[in-house]
Amino acid sequence: MHDSDPADPVSPALLDLLAVFEGPLADVQFPGVDQGTLRGLVDQVRDHAHELEQLRAQVDALHNQLTEARLRLLRTAEQGLAYARVYAADDPELEARLADINLGGKPEPRRRKLEVAAADSGNSEPLRLPPRRGRKPRAAEEAPTGS
Repeated sequence: MHDSDPADPVSPALLDLLAVFEGPLADVQFPGVDQGTLRGLVDQVRDHAHELEQLRAQVDALHNQLTEARLRLLRTAEQGLAYARVYAADDPELEARLADINLGGKPEPRRRKLEVAAADSGNSEPLRLPPRRGRKPRAAEEAPTGS
């Protein structure tokens, strides 16, 4: 009986059988099955498993590199889009075209419209935003309890 290695791709039962063929049945050959055939196949399975492990590690590393490259691209593109929008402030056609571009990052915060009093209305109140709609954030709803 062999000590089982959890990383070994060959099952303990197969290793026990190989030990029998390498021990008491070392000189016995059955059609297509003998110690050399079994040993060769066990080695082949281990070699393929090791190669697969290395390839998975490479795939994981490439996946991480791809994720980082996509993030760098997105950040750079967002910066470029912001610059382009500032540049296009005097070009309504370009500004409209840029407005349709959504890079898939965080959505831009929705801007609230200003209420502007007419200049000739005699109203001297400052500009103000309309009240926010919707529920207050949970943290603001809960008042701290004191002892």
